[in-house]
Amino acid sequence: MKRCATLALLTSITASAASAADPVELSAFIALARPEPTLQVRYGAEPPQGIDIFLPAGSGPHPVAILIHGGCWSTAASGREQLRHLGAHLAERGIAVWSLGYRRANETGGGYPGTFQDVSAAIDRLRDDAPTYHLDLSRTVLVGHSAGGHLALWAAARKGLPTASPLHVSSPFMPRAVIILAGVGDLKTFARFIPLHCGNGIIESLAPAGRQAEVSPATLPPPEAPVVMVSGVLDRLVPPYVARDYTRARQGKAGSVRFVDIPDAGHFDLVVPSAPAWADVRRLIETALEAP
Repeated sequence: MKRCATLALLTSITASAASAADPVELSAFIALARPEPTLQVRYGAEPPQGIDIFLPAGSGPHPVAILIHGGCWSTAASGREQLRHLGAHLAERGIAVWSLGYRRANETGGGYPGTFQDVSAAIDRLRDDAPTYHLDLSRTVLVGHSAGGHLALWAAARKGLPTASPLHVSSPFMPRAVIILAGVGDLKTFARFIPLHCGNGIIESLAPAGRQAEVSPATLPPPEAPVVMVSGVLDRLVPPYVARDYTRARQGKAGSVRFVDIPDAGHFDLVVPSAPAWADVRRLIETALEAP
């Protein structure tokens, strides 16, 4: 990613005036049409352990957006199906999509360590399958929304896990860039809000006592890839200060982390193509996937 072009893009997004329309509500997000993926592959036996693949027209090699869905780390929300509209949208623009599912914190095998092991396995599977689907591993961006933003940021930092951790893998696949949409960087400080938003038992399953340092991105070495933390100014679920606090905590340390606040956008505007905020998010994705 060219530094000057990126800084110009971030500046233009922050300064631009978005539509004054009300933020997208959860009901409108749920009601979106979600096309079927080009194909699905499995990396485990359980239903959530699958990957939706959306392929553009043409022979490739295609740049790749790796998507991780949100939903409070809970089965109360749908799984990888919830981002299928983005898969189809990005594929139409020439970007292959690798949209992964994972066992959530409140289902069998989920929480610690299963949720994190699933995310790792699904991302690392990309390296093996890239030749089959004509995917360009030199142009990859990892994008997570909400709870998926936490998991994406964790996945980008997992190279720094201690070798004794059950979450450690010897050679994790690292994306070229990371874009976090309304995601949580510091799980410890945000933990008190999770029961309110997601219900009881989620944080205890996801980050049990003694394991929080392994699953909170803020306690791991920063990702090697540049990170952009994106927030909607009107987000009531994961307010912009969450991204700002993580970004400030990383200043002066290794890695590159920046934040972008999008005016007049709420939590779901960042993942709805008809919302003005999505144009800003899409430009970030496309800039991250430019040829080296």
